[in-house]
Amino acid sequence: MAVWRKALFPLQIVFAGAVFLRKSLYKTGFFSRYTAPVPVIAIGNISTGGTGKTPMVDYLLTKFSKKYQLGVLSRGYGRSSKGYVAVSAETTADLAGDEPKMLAQKHPNVAVSVCEHRPNGLVRMLQEHPIIDAFFLDDALQHLRLKPSFKMVLTTFQDPWFLDTLLPVGNLREPASAAQQADVIVVTKCPAKLPEKTKKAYTAKLGVLPTQKLFFTTLEYDTKVYGASEIPLEEFMKTPFVLLTGIANPSTLCAFLDEKKATYTHQSFPDHHVFTKAEIVALQKSNTPILTTEKDAVRLAPYNLPQLNTLGVRVRFLEEEEKFISILENAIEN
Repeated sequence: MAVWRKALFPLQIVFAGAVFLRKSLYKTGFFSRYTAPVPVIAIGNISTGGTGKTPMVDYLLTKFSKKYQLGVLSRGYGRSSKGYVAVSAETTADLAGDEPKMLAQKHPNVAVSVCEHRPNGLVRMLQEHPIIDAFFLDDALQHLRLKPSFKMVLTTFQDPWFLDTLLPVGNLREPASAAQQADVIVVTKCPAKLPEKTKKAYTAKLGVLPTQKLFFTTLEYDTKVYGASEIPLEEFMKTPFVLLTGIANPSTLCAFLDEKKATYTHQSFPDHHVFTKAEIVALQKSNTPILTTEKDAVRLAPYNLPQLNTLGVRVRFLEEEEKFISILENAIEN
């Protein structure tokens, strides 16, 4: 934690009071909450920053979209549009936001929409897709106007919430006790091999309740990159390249490339970064190969950069994946 943030402690007290008051107004019924007529599974976190929500939603759609009619509703961070927008593979990232655009592109059989007001968004989606079996809501745990039927909270292995504190001193949107609302807790971005004693320590420190289930996952990167042609990653890395990222936390990707002894220059931008004309011109003039994420690639697609290559990533469970799938199937069907 940066030393200067400790000076913000008085503001943290104000923030904590505001969070408590807001939740109390919904809990007591002063503000109403919308309950959808079909299962709504909220995937989110209690901290700011990248915990891997989008890879998790991508994983869920890959696992369940062949068996169920699914919908995804997101706020659509970084988009220029307002209100409700139905997203397809043809919708631009500018209108949809990069994450919804990416999901719609990868899962054409899934209904994807964006809307700041989640209840309104769900109502619209049900009107347009009345046969949807269940919805996945990306980053909706703090959206109290909606009452999900199932909650999944993510936290990273490197920055778990038990090592953090409330904004603005720390990065927590809510007190750590808010995780008790979750049906499932997932520790993301774990090392590929995790000792049992570490798992037990995290279970205790995260305060996992007997009614909750805890899972540990890691991220696996593709063995190929995709650009003008499909190239094995090992072959691509024989030449120095530019790593271009506009995601919340690129450290996992950088660590992966460093472990592979890749030679690269990292151009890091903020999450959902809107590239300026000057930045695009600079990229167009460069002959150096560029490697980027799937999420960044949808924002860069309109510029037809011939040297652009995309590296995909997927969630892998360290254990008990079948148990996780069973829990989610039950949440979808009930």
